[in-house]
Amino acid sequence: MIIYLLKSATCLALLLGFYHLILEKEKMHNFNRFFLLGSILFSFLAPLYTIYTEAKPILEDESPILLDSIQNTIDFAPIEIVAEEPINYTNYNLICYLFISLILLVRFARNLFKIISKIHTYKKIKYGNAVLVLVNDDILPHTFWNYIFINKKQYEHNEIEDELFTHELTHATQKHTADVLILELFQIAFWINPLFIFLKKAIQINHEFLADESVITQHKNTFQYQHLLLNKAAWKNEYYLASNLNYLVTKKRLKMMTTTSSPTKILLKKLAIAPLLVAFTFLFAQRVEAQEKIIEVKQYIDSPVNNIPIENVSSEDIRIKIKDINKLKISYLDKDTIIEKYKVLIEKAKNSEIIKQKDVIWMTTAYRNMSDEERNSVENIFHYIVADASLSKRKVSENQLKKWQNKSEYAIWIDGKSKENSILKKYKESDFSYYSESFVHKNARSKNFPQNYQVSIYTNKYFKELVNKNTKIKELIKPKSQEVKDVLQEPKKKKYNVPSSNGSKQSLLNNLKLINKVQKDPKFNKGWFITIDNQKYYYTFDKNERIARYYKNGKFVNLDIVKEYKKKQLIFKKLQASGKHYVFKKGKEKETIDREFSDLGGMYFRMSRADKNKVSRPINPLRPYIRLMKNDVVFYKLRKDLTAEDKLLLPPPPPPHNASDEEKLRAKMEREAWKKRTGNTLNQIPPAPKKAKKKRKQKVDQNNVAKSLKVKDTIPKKKKETKITLKNIDTLEEKSFILALQNLTEEEKKKNREKVTYYLNGKVINQKDINKIKPNTIKSTSVNREKDGSKSVKIVTKTI
Repeated sequence: MIIYLLKSATCLALLLGFYHLILEKEKMHNFNRFFLLGSILFSFLAPLYTIYTEAKPILEDESPILLDSIQNTIDFAPIEIVAEEPINYTNYNLICYLFISLILLVRFARNLFKIISKIHTYKKIKYGNAVLVLVNDDILPHTFWNYIFINKKQYEHNEIEDELFTHELTHATQKHTADVLILELFQIAFWINPLFIFLKKAIQINHEFLADESVITQHKNTFQYQHLLLNKAAWKNEYYLASNLNYLVTKKRLKMMTTTSSPTKILLKKLAIAPLLVAFTFLFAQRVEAQEKIIEVKQYIDSPVNNIPIENVSSEDIRIKIKDINKLKISYLDKDTIIEKYKVLIEKAKNSEIIKQKDVIWMTTAYRNMSDEERNSVENIFHYIVADASLSKRKVSENQLKKWQNKSEYAIWIDGKSKENSILKKYKESDFSYYSESFVHKNARSKNFPQNYQVSIYTNKYFKELVNKNTKIKELIKPKSQEVKDVLQEPKKKKYNVPSSNGSKQSLLNNLKLINKVQKDPKFNKGWFITIDNQKYYYTFDKNERIARYYKNGKFVNLDIVKEYKKKQLIFKKLQASGKHYVFKKGKEKETIDREFSDLGGMYFRMSRADKNKVSRPINPLRPYIRLMKNDVVFYKLRKDLTAEDKLLLPPPPPPHNASDEEKLRAKMEREAWKKRTGNTLNQIPPAPKKAKKKRKQKVDQNNVAKSLKVKDTIPKKKKETKITLKNIDTLEEKSFILALQNLTEEEKKKNREKVTYYLNGKVINQKDINKIKPNTIKSTSVNREKDGSKSVKIVTKTI
């Protein structure tokens, strides 16, 4: 980080020097403004650029890693030994740095608050694209954002020259305050770099050049404006963060007014910037050597494979022959390529139960050779490899315990955890049930574990737990038949005939079966599942392995979610493409598309990021139509056909998931206003009335139902007295409501008609549909007044 900041500061210094020597002397102030601001961004980006350089190839030996050594590596992932660390002063320095930045930030905020308070305190007058703030201070005009601060008395007596107004108005319209604020924030964050002070001064002087140029262009009297500047040069202005007439640089400004610049000269200077930036990029870029490793492949004949000597295997089953392999294999892989390949293989391991042995060897070696920072950026290969359940006991001798206490030669892991060698003094040889000792090649050693040998030991208790834990996991490699038994499926023997490289031989070790552990009693949330063809697949998270396990009827099932998703998406697209557009479809056809879209959405949400990159996001079948609703009636329109009235029907967005109470209340009010504006009730069934002490079953004379309902909702064409039958309406509330209807005027009836909602078996219906109801099918009716003053009539039929 320190080297990066030094490179950035040097780059900024060179760009600032180029500006003062070459660009500042010419009248191209707008270009200079963006050059100065862009130099800040460039100085931070240039050191981040990486250039790869060639390096001499390094000759290394690579010995084969046998299955036995892989097993030991799998069982005992190295863990750093906890040791006392010296005091880290970096954190203290960082705290001091941030404390000073905080002080500067408070100072900046206080000065900003002073200016804003003056804006709110004093009288303001609109002036062009700016606002004049009349203050009582005896000051020169100066600008902050689009506010121009001037003396009140001078303004009222017309003592301020037009040139000064033009000058300050230029500051306001060109937003020079934004440049100053950006520089102030950089000074707060990088106060240790003094170059930002000089950069801020250069930008402010360039602002004055721009304002002066605007004054001369409009008023066309250079001599008079120069004389005005000289008269005002003695004035001082104490306002912070403001663009003002600071006449300490008056001489430079007067000289710039009379400078003439050649267009050709300006163009050449602008073009010179391109090669300058390219040169600075290569000068300050980070250089990385692309390491080339030449790996010498050695021959190992009759090597034991998984502790099974070759001579014990018949020639019909397996042959290992090494022919003329005397050439060197050259590999051109840098660290980034190795890490990318490692990540690809990890994803492959997560999504498959069979991993090739060569991939396991490669990942194991790569992970062991990574630095701590690189290991933290990837997932651990040992999370996806399960220990062998068929370990047999291996007794530890007294001599071995003494030998392993040598810290310079042996790295010790007890029960999978790194331990100090001296801790072995507390154990006896009878305390252990299993051990594994292996030689660590030079290219596999690290700073934390530089020893020649690594020893992994299991205590009696841990060994027993490990064997019991993996009793359901069996990994059988049978040389004679090359059979692999998968305990996750039916225990039938299945042959994996893998062709060898020459096409005529079979190799036992092309594939290594790695079976993920089966949970004894899987626990999963009943609310977390994906639906495929009306079948629920529940899932849970394994925090250690980060693997999603799917369960069907409480049993683990193999589910390729990407394959199922693509299959379902193809069905979904075929349903969409058949016949009319979705919005014109009806009945079961529309429901089928809705179900498929719902399934796709659930599956896509459940996928990992890697799986999401393999598929496309489900698209709402409504597109390109917009769903609109008015008076609870749904209709569709294309977005391009929406009128201003239609846009008012669009519902307001819901509040964000982390919204405050105030935002939630505002969203609720907006939704209520939308419902009132559109007349939508969202087809919500009103809450059932509270139960009284006595049962409130309403019975209405079937012959008078249609008549009584029609009176409440319709207006007679001819003025006639309306008679309402109150037979079998028992409650006082309903009687008073119906009696009140008898005395309504025509205008009141029309108004009341708009506030009545009819429900048939809990669903909203229109008044016209009431006439279609047969009286002999009605079970009960009820009339209610809602909280908002509207009325509702609920009808329940005998058969729902």
